[in-house]
Amino acid sequence: MNKRPFRTISILILTAVLLSACLGTGSSVEERAPLRVGWSLWPGYYPMALAAEKGFFEKHGVAVEPVFYGVYTNQTPDLASGMIDGAVSTLSDVLFDSVSSSVKVVLVLDNSAGADQIVASAEVANAADLRGKRIGVSPTTVSGELLIRQMLEQNGIMPSEVTFVNVPPENVPGAIPGLIDAGYSFDPFVAEALAKGGKVVFTSADAPGIIVDVLALRREIVRDRPEDVSAFIAAWLEAVEYWKQNPADGNAIIAKATGLKPEEVSFAGVDLFDQKANQLTFIPGSTSISVYFTAQMGLQFLADSGEVTKPVDINQLLDPSFLK
Repeated sequence: MNKRPFRTISILILTAVLLSACLGTGSSVEERAPLRVGWSLWPGYYPMALAAEKGFFEKHGVAVEPVFYGVYTNQTPDLASGMIDGAVSTLSDVLFDSVSSSVKVVLVLDNSAGADQIVASAEVANAADLRGKRIGVSPTTVSGELLIRQMLEQNGIMPSEVTFVNVPPENVPGAIPGLIDAGYSFDPFVAEALAKGGKVVFTSADAPGIIVDVLALRREIVRDRPEDVSAFIAAWLEAVEYWKQNPADGNAIIAKATGLKPEEVSFAGVDLFDQKANQLTFIPGSTSISVYFTAQMGLQFLADSGEVTKPVDINQLLDPSFLK
């Protein structure tokens, strides 16, 4: 599932080391290193800023160092290498060989319901008009490619009938129309493209269940610090509820943390998951309601495209135990 002047290759690190009293294990928050968790510009990730600013991490007894990535795709290599302890990420992006065996998914954050979009130049009439055109998407943004391929399928276009160009979401507005005719992105970048005369031709609302965002933590963190995992989840869910109940204040806090304008912040087009929604999606099933189904769908796509070569045990990847 990115930026303004700070939308550069550089990584901005926002530190919020939050301290509290002793936990039941007998070790205090001060004695444990803060969880370093990556996040970036996407509405489903913004509860990170709220949990830090409102003191929810501290309230629940976990020290957290949010690590902000100006470019979302820079986050996955750091998660794979252990430079960060976890990340809020699209589910499909933690299925890669380099990541899947190192992490567990312990929380579903949101389901994109229109916020992920394909934006095109003014000369493109509609999605069906993209045959023979250039479409921008980063090869490391699996969710974007999944959405594009779903759009092509729904419009009777073979992938071989378009040209894929490596353009990350944050660069799409500047790449249209010189480098690409359309591209995968999301706000605030879609808004930037629209201001330049572009148009939205397809969204995740047209392909429900394709894009799901999750909290992925390295397996040693889940194994060795389960109390911190539980505390992080509790703080995150409280932040989600706070934003839903106080959108104006939440938007202002998020804008300050990200550099966006308050009017650019919204969870429109994103279904933010609470604990009940998580418990429901972590039930194995054969529809996109189930995160097991969505994971298998993403894994099959990656395997078919040769981007995943090692077996992935979805039952080992997905861990709903902290949601009971």
